[in-house]
Amino acid sequence: MASITRNPTNTHDQKTLHYVYDPLCGWCYGIAPLIDIVNHDSSCPIKLHGGGLFTPARTVTGGQLWKDHVTPIDERISQLSGQLFSRQYQENLGNTEMTLNSLLPISAIIVAEELENRGVELLKALQIAYYQDGLNISDKQMLLFIAHKLGFDITLFSSLFKQVNETQVAQHLQQTQQLMSQVNGRGFPTLFIEENQTYHLIPIEKYIGDENGWRQFIKEAL
Repeated sequence: MASITRNPTNTHDQKTLHYVYDPLCGWCYGIAPLIDIVNHDSSCPIKLHGGGLFTPARTVTGGQLWKDHVTPIDERISQLSGQLFSRQYQENLGNTEMTLNSLLPISAIIVAEELENRGVELLKALQIAYYQDGLNISDKQMLLFIAHKLGFDITLFSSLFKQVNETQVAQHLQQTQQLMSQVNGRGFPTLFIEENQTYHLIPIEKYIGDENGWRQFIKEAL
């Protein structure tokens, strides 16, 4: 693992796994089983940092060109990770009325973290909804529906969701980019361990599809 010393935000010696993600990133979906293992097999907290793959300034609309671009990437992710990309999801890629927007699902995950420290759980649910169920997680009502299914107090969740404005999300994305620069991250997903005021970058690509190797790694590293 590469390491870099930084200005401390964590005053304790406890390790933290930082995860730079995007809800609409196929490779992040590909490592979802590895994130599950950390959640279930380790006491190490996971700190999420939304990346903003698709924003109003970087809008992507579905269509045949987009489908042709994404499909071989998804096939590669599926081969390596074993993750399922459903037929409905694949068909949606060609929908010219579909506009991808990472800001709304990232906002929902921020709310889930603030409410009950359940951002990782909501991220997984959104990935399943998008890649397996073929649902539009760039839609506000769909996000509230999924949050409700997970048992959140939907009135409170909805109220807080409305309060997360574009400026706050932009600041969140900017902080993520600063962290990425500090650790020499190369896109989504990027994972690094925080320990004793130092960041240790994880070569996550080595472990995609290798759950046993990943378990051994986190046992030693976390």
